[in-house]
Amino acid sequence: MKYTILLLLTGVAMLIVSCAGEDDPTTDKIPPIPPIMIHHLGDTGDPPVVYNNQLLILNDENNGIDTVPDGDWIRLLWQAFIDTDLSRIRIFRFDEHNTSPVLIDSIPASRIAYVDNRAPLLTRVRYSYFIDLVDLSGNASRSDTVSYAILPKPILLSPENNANVAATDVVFQWNHTGATGYYRAVVLDSNREYVWHGDFYQSTEPDPLEIRFPVNIAMEQSGNSLYWRIDSFEYDFDMDMYIGSESEERLIFIQ
Repeated sequence: MKYTILLLLTGVAMLIVSCAGEDDPTTDKIPPIPPIMIHHLGDTGDPPVVYNNQLLILNDENNGIDTVPDGDWIRLLWQAFIDTDLSRIRIFRFDEHNTSPVLIDSIPASRIAYVDNRAPLLTRVRYSYFIDLVDLSGNASRSDTVSYAILPKPILLSPENNANVAATDVVFQWNHTGATGYYRAVVLDSNREYVWHGDFYQSTEPDPLEIRFPVNIAMEQSGNSLYWRIDSFEYDFDMDMYIGSESEERLIFIQ
């Protein structure tokens, strides 16, 4: 009799375990809150913009999807995630010629930005991106889509990298690389904080093109190291936004 009762209890226990394995109420089945990509908000030197009900002073770190000085690459940004039980981010890309999204990378969910340098990106091609946010239980949610296109980078002439330059005679020179709308000389301090910018709209002039660093600002920077580069811009009517590129950055010392 005792043996029969033991068998019955064992069977009931096994049934409970089996049912629990099929439908574990403790398993997380709720996907993360969908991530939000940051669209291109503008460029370093542009007036502040209102984003998320806050006035935002644009710089290279917060202006959304954009190009980078290092290569013909595109950098992606997204808003901070709300969920904490996160595992990874899956990044997808497509373009106007290859319209089927392709998974190009999977990165830790702790990342706040991503630079697409997986393959050479072609100039004047509209690239689009979205991400999947995956939690520790494998649940995923998908973001919205952001797009951008790269222009050819201007070719810097002078000052040379690591040059010593008199504060009274700082002139930035560069050559065209194809048609563009306008150029912007951007000057940053040694911490890459914004110092000054100047726009050059006569982009049809023959090479070399040049713009002078204001003497009063240069005098204030005397004794300091500064980075400079040339950004190029062109309005894309299909995307209803400016596209562009950022040249390499050069370091100069103001005497």
